[in-house]
Amino acid sequence: MMGGRAGSSASVHRVQIDGLALMKILKHARENPAEVTSGPLLGLNLQNCLEITNCFPFPSSANEDEEGQRYLIEMLKCLREVNVDHHQVGWYQTTVLGAHLTSDMIQRQYEYQKQIEESVVVIYDPVRTAQGSLSLRAYRLSKQFMETWEGKDFSSKTLKRNGITFANVFKEVPVVIRTSHLARALLHELGQEQLRPRSGKEQKHDFEQLDITSNSFLERNVRSLMDCVDELGNESQKFNFYMRNVQRQEQQKKVHLDKRKLENNELIEAGKEALPEEDLASNPLFKPLPAPSRLESLLITGQINHYCDQIAQFASSNYGKLFLAQGLQDR
Repeated sequence: MMGGRAGSSASVHRVQIDGLALMKILKHARENPAEVTSGPLLGLNLQNCLEITNCFPFPSSANEDEEGQRYLIEMLKCLREVNVDHHQVGWYQTTVLGAHLTSDMIQRQYEYQKQIEESVVVIYDPVRTAQGSLSLRAYRLSKQFMETWEGKDFSSKTLKRNGITFANVFKEVPVVIRTSHLARALLHELGQEQLRPRSGKEQKHDFEQLDITSNSFLERNVRSLMDCVDELGNESQKFNFYMRNVQRQEQQKKVHLDKRKLENNELIEAGKEALPEEDLASNPLFKPLPAPSRLESLLITGQINHYCDQIAQFASSNYGKLFLAQGLQDR
């Protein structure tokens, strides 16, 4: 990876993305509706504002191996030769219904932030955008989670000691979209065009914005939510199995110590020397059981919370449409 930074601080308080870069992301997602698309983001970090001025799609055939790295280097070299911003400041990825809390994505963002401190990942959700609002968010891994990820210890004790929850795995950075004066002039002209008298067909199209049919979107959210609940149940069963094994081992230790104590009492009564104290940690029968990783449970819990928020937000917006439709019917 290649990156550049203008300024002494690598902290990012805001992400400013140009309209051209945004349109490239949307175009890449629209051309590959059935795939998860991604690509590098190019720009500079100026006064804690990460300016994203360009990007390019990463071919689906290429991956993070040597072939993918060669493609990335060649593209950055070509951009530099034509005097276009070529400093890599992160990457973007499309998701379905905001399903971005995965180990693969965290690993990729961790590698970016280790090499380019100001790196962000921009998440674009085409399904949520199709519902009428642009779903574009920027995230960075929090400092405490970066340290925990580097240690590769995701036991319950470690997560509790470091204060890690699903809410502080990622830190969301505000996103601002910047457009050129020509683009604003075009939007102004389009707005003036919409003010002209409309035919009955065009007015009918306006009422389509009041459409309250949301079965597909809510159904996909609920199905994803059910899948996450099932996965969380499986993870809970694994942890409960571990706890039962720990309790069984503790009982075996107690039985072994009681038996040892009884033997020592019999030896002392017979006037013999008692057996030396035994270090149970060195006994292979009582070897400490490795604690299971709680990372997947943490991520699944965060994803469940995200789906619940989406359902609540979408339902609340539809309530307004329902009340408005009721008012029109009463008239």
